[in-house]
Amino acid sequence: MRLPILVEDLAPGGEGVGHHGARAVFVPFTAPGDRVLAEVPPGEGAAHGTLVAVEGAGADRTAPPCRHFGPRTGPDTECGGCEWLHVAYARQLETKARTLHEALRRIGRLAPGSYGARPIAPSPAPLRYRARAKFHLDRASARLVFFRRRSHEPIRLAECHLLVPGLDRLREAVGPALVAARLAAREIALEWSEHAQAGAAWLLLPEVTPAARARAADLLAAVPALAGVVLQAEGGAAQVVGEPVLRHARVPGSPEAGLQRSRPDVFQQANRGANALLVQTALGLLAPEGLDVLELHCGAGNFTGPLASRARSVWAVEVQGPALDLARADLGGGNVRFFAGDALKLALAFGREPGGPGRFGAALLDPPREGARGIGPALRDLAVPRVVYVSCDPATFARDLRACVEAGYRVETVVPVDMFPQTHHVEGVALLVR
Repeated sequence: MRLPILVEDLAPGGEGVGHHGARAVFVPFTAPGDRVLAEVPPGEGAAHGTLVAVEGAGADRTAPPCRHFGPRTGPDTECGGCEWLHVAYARQLETKARTLHEALRRIGRLAPGSYGARPIAPSPAPLRYRARAKFHLDRASARLVFFRRRSHEPIRLAECHLLVPGLDRLREAVGPALVAARLAAREIALEWSEHAQAGAAWLLLPEVTPAARARAADLLAAVPALAGVVLQAEGGAAQVVGEPVLRHARVPGSPEAGLQRSRPDVFQQANRGANALLVQTALGLLAPEGLDVLELHCGAGNFTGPLASRARSVWAVEVQGPALDLARADLGGGNVRFFAGDALKLALAFGREPGGPGRFGAALLDPPREGARGIGPALRDLAVPRVVYVSCDPATFARDLRACVEAGYRVETVVPVDMFPQTHHVEGVALLVR
């Protein structure tokens, strides 16, 4: 049934939310203040509707620049890559900050005012910020595609306003070249380095055979901007063709801040400009000058390099793999020691060693989305006086901060950081003090 809805707010999942009577209705592609007509399924309780028409635009609605964004009006619309391309950026930031602090209140049981809540750090570029992205290959059109929202229907991209220009051009070239090379990639990740003015690709294949490697070489020959390819079958080891290791400026536009190695099959922040702000924020809170620092989940060394330039020493922990290899290649020797293994298990082991408690003057951790369950007691046993926790998931962030409070820490400061404009995702950085 079609119902008039006044959109009151943005929901944590990215949709606009309003009410019909007491019933909450979530409608995608709507902004606060919009008066809309929505198709809503019958029944009771919260519902997810479909936007039919915007009958009156709210103050926070803005014109989206992309032809693929918005409700389905043709074969290549309703792209699932963006959620808030129609929402003014200031409103996006306000919503993200509120979402993070609400998770801390509801899940972490941290009362508003019990910690210092700093303003959200905005992305330097709300558009054209992604230096890496994942795609699918639509063989019928020989194009790299995103999927339509909540489906596996291809959106044959003519453009993407989230990608840096070099990556968007690489996307356009790689699709036809993959089809011509007869590489049946199930999934594709592309990365672009502004510093190197080159890209790299990761291809998930049914199997990696000598023939597939030869076809990957043909792909590189057909796309000069592609420096290398990582080939991988499900559950198999990665195999390299060409030179897929790229170098990025740690701070875009500031070569004096140094370079960092990256590879498209290894986690790296997609928004290089916002990542530089994330690192600056975390290290500003940690104040590692002259300290021995424990870094858990160091990955490819995103924080390790800047930490090493300011701390007395860094013990960096990461599960063995290509990320650790890249970090070692960049930062091995000097005042950094790398440890391969499970972050929690090694933190607990360090705490049990003679002289372990009190060894570190500070700790920094940046776990994956599932968080760092159990980290509170490990930090307590290490007697680390200052800890900075960086998170990409408000729910696990709040859960783990609660565990740290129960282990004897106080949450002193929290800073939201916007890494992914035009989506509901938000990063959090927290300083904990014993």
